[in-house]
Amino acid sequence: MSPRLRHPVAALVLSLVALLVGGRPAAAQTVRTDLFVTNGQVNAQALRDGVLYVGGSFSRVGALTGAGLPVDSTTGLPDPGFPRVTGVVLCAASDGASGWYIGGQFTDVGGVARANLAHVRGDHSLDAWNPGTNGAVRTMVLSGGELFVGGDFTTLGATARNRVGSVDTTTGAVSAWNPNANSTVRDLELNAGSMLVAGQFTVIGGQTRNRIAQVDLGAGAAHPTWNPNANSPVLAMKVCGGTLYVGGQFTSIGGQTRNRIAALTLATGVPTAWNPNANSNVNAVTAADGVVYAGGQFSVIGGVTRLRIAALDSVTAVPTAWNPAASGIVQTMHLSGASLYAGGDFLSIGGQSRSRVAELGVASGLATAWNPSAFSTVNVIELDSPEVFLGGAFTAVGGTTRNNLAAFDVSTGAATSWNPDA
Repeated sequence: MSPRLRHPVAALVLSLVALLVGGRPAAAQTVRTDLFVTNGQVNAQALRDGVLYVGGSFSRVGALTGAGLPVDSTTGLPDPGFPRVTGVVLCAASDGASGWYIGGQFTDVGGVARANLAHVRGDHSLDAWNPGTNGAVRTMVLSGGELFVGGDFTTLGATARNRVGSVDTTTGAVSAWNPNANSTVRDLELNAGSMLVAGQFTVIGGQTRNRIAQVDLGAGAAHPTWNPNANSPVLAMKVCGGTLYVGGQFTSIGGQTRNRIAALTLATGVPTAWNPNANSNVNAVTAADGVVYAGGQFSVIGGVTRLRIAALDSVTAVPTAWNPAASGIVQTMHLSGASLYAGGDFLSIGGQSRSRVAELGVASGLATAWNPSAFSTVNVIELDSPEVFLGGAFTAVGGTTRNNLAAFDVSTGAATSWNPDA
């Protein structure tokens, strides 16, 4: 793929600029954010009578929404007033007032500079709150008036904080909490006066802790004895009762062979006998009512074929009959009542075509009619009824089906009714 066509938005914008200036040297130009984008590559284009015709390898076209926004939990339609995020959204947390804290690897929100952290209020206005980081924010936990964040950064709000820290949700001031991890933090899970931290680090809280640790909420010191000691990255965690379920790339944890998914006794960090034995990475875990849900890249788990998503008995580790069979990687899951929301890189799941995000019935494993359709990878799903927040590497959510050929009205930027369906 040539560099100029690597990104669908860039492809259409550059095509329109080239066609409108007719090959002449162009004066100062403004990128049009009202021009519809595609969910795949654009190879060819032609302009005639105010219509831009494009051809390539895509299946949908739609209005540019940015990399993170809420969608309606019933219709799946995007919230049209949410400010566009330029970059990638990797995590989000509801502020409890219809607004959202978001983190990732982005440069601006609604055209205003924000370095990887932002707060959008319930009225869609961008908060002046602006701690910022110098690297990606991959995970966050909101607790009271404090936002805990982890990722790749080494500064947080202009203060030295290696990959994990916390900020005041009102002022953006960095707290004294400083576990000081020596490599990437992938997940945070609050637990009764302490923080569980997972990732790729080998030192945190002043102690050697391989990829998973429990640190206090004061100075951020590592618990003196809690030490599961994973041999490869831990990517996801979920506390359920007295058990901590973990997923990742590891093949050993707590001195036991555990392939990519395990259950730890929460109080001690010692593995239980539960052992589903996944044959590839587990990127997401969640649990409720005696069932543990796993999502990732695996094709076999618990000795049974399950394509990238599975439900496991919390006692036996045997997969249940629930089997949505995702066509691509599952990156994130969110369990809410009778529904499990899944996001990632798949194009079909639960027996239906679903572009990278879907709602699955907990009883049936089938996809519901809810179908927001993201244009690229979905990394995070969070709920605050009646909204579902989606974040990822996408440029648009929703749109209209157009298979490989489409036409756009140059004056409005919107797709026309022309639809050869190639």
